[in-house]
Amino acid sequence: MFQHNDIHDFNLLIVNQTTKDKVLVSDNPKIKVLNSFEFGVPKSRNLAIQNASFDICLMADDDIVYKPNLHKTIIEAYKKNEDASMVSFEAVDEDENKYTNYPSEGIHTKKSLKKIYTWVISFRRAHYHKEHILYNDNFGFGATFQGNEEYVFLRNAFDSGLKMVHVSKTIVMHPYESSGRKMGSDNAVFARAALIQRFYGNLSYLWVFRYIIFLVRNGHISTKEIIQKLQTGFRGIKTYKELDSQGKI
Repeated sequence: MFQHNDIHDFNLLIVNQTTKDKVLVSDNPKIKVLNSFEFGVPKSRNLAIQNASFDICLMADDDIVYKPNLHKTIIEAYKKNEDASMVSFEAVDEDENKYTNYPSEGIHTKKSLKKIYTWVISFRRAHYHKEHILYNDNFGFGATFQGNEEYVFLRNAFDSGLKMVHVSKTIVMHPYESSGRKMGSDNAVFARAALIQRFYGNLSYLWVFRYIIFLVRNGHISTKEIIQKLQTGFRGIKTYKELDSQGKI
């Protein structure tokens, strides 16, 4: 991860999801390890946020490589945007192509946040702690809805009134293939339908129809899969509603 940077420029917090017979120990004062016996992406992210101790936090993943001058890029962005609670950056894939079609530099909107993945998110720890901004335990790998954890996390911050800024600087390489790319998978349809239900209510039913048409037109699924994918989307909405009624969302 730090082959292009000096790891000593950073204070690292590693959440090691493991079993009691395979704990990880650090004797480096700048590398703190939390051994967790719970599994799932949102749980690990929340442990990291709750146990972070420095002013600016940068979310990471285990398959990334940071670009040169990472420390300088982050610090300069926050000096330029002194009142920002969150600053997002950009990523490239292994061929140096932009990972996605990023928004223009400036203040984030609800729409622009959809382009932001975890490993380009940075934030001011105190601002997020004050507003109790955490990942939703129901969204992300290992959770009920396997995906969309970034958008729910970011929308919670946005809806709390925090200032969120995008900076057009590349800070990381992430391999092109990821779970977030599998748009037509059952997990993706199930999770995205639940996500739309969370933010737009029963308009989610109409959205499912439109989304399945989009998937067919763009070759993500075949026409033979339409009925099954519709059912999957509706099941995602139903599951979200059930969790909501039980006070688990």
